[in-house]
Amino acid sequence: MSLTIRPYQPSDAAAWLAVRAESYSRSQFNDQIEPVREQYPEADFGYASVVELVAELDGRLVGLIDAGVFNADRTQGDLYVQNLGTGSYIEVVAVAPATQGQGVGRALLTACLAALRERGAAFVEIFTRSDEPANRLYQGIGAVEIAHSWRVLGTRRDAPAPHHHWHFNSASRELEVTDDAGQRLLYRAEQPQWFTVFTAAALDDFDIEVQYRERTYFLKLN
Repeated sequence: MSLTIRPYQPSDAAAWLAVRAESYSRSQFNDQIEPVREQYPEADFGYASVVELVAELDGRLVGLIDAGVFNADRTQGDLYVQNLGTGSYIEVVAVAPATQGQGVGRALLTACLAALRERGAAFVEIFTRSDEPANRLYQGIGAVEIAHSWRVLGTRRDAPAPHHHWHFNSASRELEVTDDAGQRLLYRAEQPQWFTVFTAAALDDFDIEVQYRERTYFLKLN
């Protein structure tokens, strides 16, 4: 087995997207599969520079990681950490399912952290959900959870259950939906739906079908 960590190249785009899609489809990030690879313009992300690495196993792309080093404005306005120097954030990390558990993720993370240090980052923030392998990896390198919330697919227990009256307008080819008062509804919320919940106690307000704990980790780099 020959594992190589190298910079991302534009010719990697198709394989990069395929690995992320396959990895995320089997994780709690299955809502974040995108058809195009992200760009990181400084005006939108506040990154002075971006580290973009891929992992090749026997010449085949099997993993990826992107991370940004904060510019001065983002460092100053960071939500979680102030006055500890220049920050950085891991945007995306994925390993092809067939090669998970073989050290690919750790090798990518190690190389990425080294590159962030070289670019002047004093710390890194890492966002993840409840996937145990990812949490073990970050905890294993000394990252500490500094914030958490919950992502919940559910129905609020106090949500009203309105009656909708349906009619098909054959002339306009539209569904015309009205409430009990005869008022036309131009949209309606489907239940259950996704919520971000900020306290454990508030979870009791929902009938929950799926629940993830979302975690932000902090790791000093120097």
